[in-house]
Amino acid sequence: MNPAVHIVADIGGTNARFTTVDLTQQPAAAGLSRQQKYRCADFKDIEQLCRAYLQTLPAHTDVLEFCICVAGAVEQDTIFMPNRGWTFSQQALVRALGLPIKFINDFTAQVHSIATLTSNEIEWLGEPRPHGNRVFAVIGPGTGLGVGAMTERHEAIPSEGGHSSYAPQNPHQLALLQTLWQRQPRVEVENVLSGPGLERLYWANAKLQGREARLAAPAISQAAKAGDAFALGVIHDFFDILAAFASDVAMLMGAVDGVYIVGDLQAQLRSLHDVVRFRESFNDKDKYRAYCSRIPLALVTAHDTGLRGCWRYLQLQQQNNSGLT
Repeated sequence: MNPAVHIVADIGGTNARFTTVDLTQQPAAAGLSRQQKYRCADFKDIEQLCRAYLQTLPAHTDVLEFCICVAGAVEQDTIFMPNRGWTFSQQALVRALGLPIKFINDFTAQVHSIATLTSNEIEWLGEPRPHGNRVFAVIGPGTGLGVGAMTERHEAIPSEGGHSSYAPQNPHQLALLQTLWQRQPRVEVENVLSGPGLERLYWANAKLQGREARLAAPAISQAAKAGDAFALGVIHDFFDILAAFASDVAMLMGAVDGVYIVGDLQAQLRSLHDVVRFRESFNDKDKYRAYCSRIPLALVTAHDTGLRGCWRYLQLQQQNNSGLT
């Protein structure tokens, strides 16, 4: 008998992760130990990337279901991944690979992943805790900036909220925006809240000092950890903007049951994160300060949440197809 598997994949702007999962088990980190990780830049398109992973499976493996979450809108057949530059047809990829593929937005997966987290994978900022029956939101800076939400009926809402306009909150942030306008006519919030965004903030802060300076995101983090006051100031700018945007999303979505910050980037910067300052920046909403102060706010410390979310998504689909709730 041929081996039969369920596959989940998280394909972002920089990296792609694939693994097989057991739908009879609860999604957890331990179930992702067989994953394969690839650099998207090493492949010309998503088909070549998927074939590279499929070739690692035993010969004659039957793929029962294949769930791919991608950093792009999936509502139409043609998917554009803006932070990778890939455009592809869902139907054409299904035909080319000959497999039953389900495509979901990467933040549909992130939203579903919240139900799989354990208490030691969540760091709460402040006292409020979720009730579990209201809307919550998930935000994640990475190569780009992802935003999603879950309704009280447990329906995931993907979005392209990272492409909304950046709104400065004080004179310094306004000066950063005016400086960034020198490079691009429209500054989106993901242009500052992402790995490349951190690099833009570094450049803009240097320009405000009358000098030209550029540094890669990992080097900015390393410099800040080594005590570089300028780099640490850039990190503070990043988290101040992230906190303000997170509370904007909470109010836009009515996410009174919590906002979860996910992703490897915020985890990598965690040691530089002033959580008291972050919570205060989140609450700082003038007439809606009391409203925001009651919203649970959390940093997710788990890795591979995109894969877990795809796993959870397939489980829910299986339950729906079998008539279970």
